[in-house]
Amino acid sequence: MQYKRLAYTSLAALDLSVDQLFDIGQTARDLNALDGVTGLLLFNGTHFLQWVEGAPETVDELMERLRRDQRHSAVEVRETQLANDRLFPDWSMKLVRVRSELIHAHDDVLQALPAGLPDSIRERIAGMVELISVEV
Repeated sequence: MQYKRLAYTSLAALDLSVDQLFDIGQTARDLNALDGVTGLLLFNGTHFLQWVEGAPETVDELMERLRRDQRHSAVEVRETQLANDRLFPDWSMKLVRVRSELIHAHDDVLQALPAGLPDSIRERIAGMVELISVEV
């Protein structure tokens, strides 16, 4: 089976509460487990970066739902690819809160990624963190 991998960024709603953030993470885990979607969701207080993987039509349907979700805006697909395996086979969705400063965000992300993740993917995800980080 081929899987579709997709990474996107978005801007969180200004009034997003901590409870809503945890609800997003829990709902993603529950629904993704049912849909066979796995991945990683990063949040730095203002922006999301999500990497999802699953059957191509399922990932496309998920993206349509995410584009309609009022808890974020400015959804921008950053990368898509087809692959024969999953990068996050054990994570229906892992929510990782990262600090907004780039240097700390990289550390937060790299510590959260699974140990067996290929270095090329680890570096690509860490590089994408720049898209949601703020230098201070």
